[in-house]
Amino acid sequence: MTGRRSFLGTLAAAGVATATGLVVVPSPPESPATVSGTTDESTDPPVDLADASWFDATQPITDEDATPIARYQYKATETGYEPTAPINVVVSLAGPADVDVDVDLETVIGVFEDAGWTRELEEYTRYAWDRTTERYVLQEATAAETYYGTSGRLHVRCWEFEGVVSIQAHQDDAARPFHVIESYDRGRQVAEALFRANGWAVSRAAIDLDNAAQPDHDGYASVVWPTADDGDTDARSGTNTRTDTAPELEVIP
Repeated sequence: MTGRRSFLGTLAAAGVATATGLVVVPSPPESPATVSGTTDESTDPPVDLADASWFDATQPITDEDATPIARYQYKATETGYEPTAPINVVVSLAGPADVDVDVDLETVIGVFEDAGWTRELEEYTRYAWDRTTERYVLQEATAAETYYGTSGRLHVRCWEFEGVVSIQAHQDDAARPFHVIESYDRGRQVAEALFRANGWAVSRAAIDLDNAAQPDHDGYASVVWPTADDGDTDARSGTNTRTDTAPELEVIP
């Protein structure tokens, strides 16, 4: 396990290095979540879960074998696996003790589909560490605002381990020809907004994963949990108005 974690200390530095490759492009259109005004976290409740053995707001999580949460997403290399981005949203599939819920990973990714995001997209292949099998697991569910992201896009990858979904949420810059992550915080805020709009409870930056990274991730993940049978209400975040045309560019998945 020591060799696996030897890459972690280089993540923030790698983010600084890639920042020099950012291309200045026009800002993409606002996402439906921002337009609806649901990014306000002022009324977020404290975390309330029937089974919260993995949650401790007083101590940072520094070991991926300590909880079901995947602290990073990884890419495969010739010598092993290297972290590329921090997990910044954690979703419990269990709700409060007094609420009977029946949700799964498909319910979680459905929140993004309801906002008009697509699950058919070009993206890099990424993995997360599963402590129960001691293996790196391929991304289990992904979604983005558009297929290519030629003008930039919001993008999430998800893994579900032991009833907890770890989400890496970010905003990409324009794919010209390759994506660079422009903001982790923006991705986290929009993910929170979409869950709130669909009736889930959200507690912003509630758990310290000790995984701060450039350009703007503070090391904390927001915690989300269902409050009804399927985490769904009549509220919707709006319709995705972004469009894409296939670019004359090479985009590596």
